[in-house]
Amino acid sequence: MKKIILLVLSFSIAFALTIPKNSKYDKRINHINFNSQNVTLIKSAVGYVTMLQFALDERSVNVVTGFSDGWEIVTRENYVFIKAKSYPVKQQEQELVDANGKKIKLSSFVHPSSEPQNWKTNLIITTNKRIYSFDLELVNEQEHFNYQVNFKYPLEEKERMDREKLQLEIAQAQAAAREQKQKEEEKLAKELERKTIPRNYDFMMHINENSESIAPNFAYDDGVFTYLGFDNTKAMPSVFLYDEANGEVIANTHIEKYAEYEVIVIHQIANQILLRSGNRLVGIKNNSYGVNPLDRTYTTKSKKVIRTLKNGN
Repeated sequence: MKKIILLVLSFSIAFALTIPKNSKYDKRINHINFNSQNVTLIKSAVGYVTMLQFALDERSVNVVTGFSDGWEIVTRENYVFIKAKSYPVKQQEQELVDANGKKIKLSSFVHPSSEPQNWKTNLIITTNKRIYSFDLELVNEQEHFNYQVNFKYPLEEKERMDREKLQLEIAQAQAAAREQKQKEEEKLAKELERKTIPRNYDFMMHINENSESIAPNFAYDDGVFTYLGFDNTKAMPSVFLYDEANGEVIANTHIEKYAEYEVIVIHQIANQILLRSGNRLVGIKNNSYGVNPLDRTYTTKSKKVIRTLKNGN
């Protein structure tokens, strides 16, 4: 029973350490997937240096080992260099002098090759991004030891790729939505800009004295809007609708270009129209107003597009 328990304990201790995997090209070059919950075993040999390589954007902040006298730790950018070293031991005070009568100070060092088992310790490295935990062991150079250990970050790389994929999908969806919106706007503009078929040319015009310059070259309606065309010799007047109950009311209009004409489009079928510019005045009468109505009232030139009022305006 005791043997079984010892085997289980031994297996548990071995399993707790993560051992870097060998490169397929040289077993002294190793790689390992980072896991903050694992302790990584690093084996070094006397007279050799071991290098740890972290992420490109990573820098060491704190480096602490349990046996700083026996290990030299150097950091450079995203690299950490580890090397076993000799350490001095305190000598018993002795009164020794040289041939000239001067006192001699004796120093002695413990070399790592003499007691390699005593160099076993741990190493903690904190960087600007992560925390790393290591066990350091000193082994004979004939044994397998680490020249170089490269850390990889598959989980973070997957998260980065997932973020980039999501960002790409969002960008593509936004681009598709913009393209669809542009197509709809172009289709709407095409509908609204299309030339309508006149239904009524029966308009009569009265031009006041000196008002010829604001008189339209033609007038018609298409059953929805009223159109007044002006060539480039004419001035564009202000447009008013007139009826006996309300008097003059400014008309809702916009201007379109038809061939060589600038066309004032009045947003309704008008019965009586007044054109004004300073003292100039032109009156226009729709003689067929209400004679040939459409099957229903439309709010735009296109039967597919409906104009609605926004905020009551």
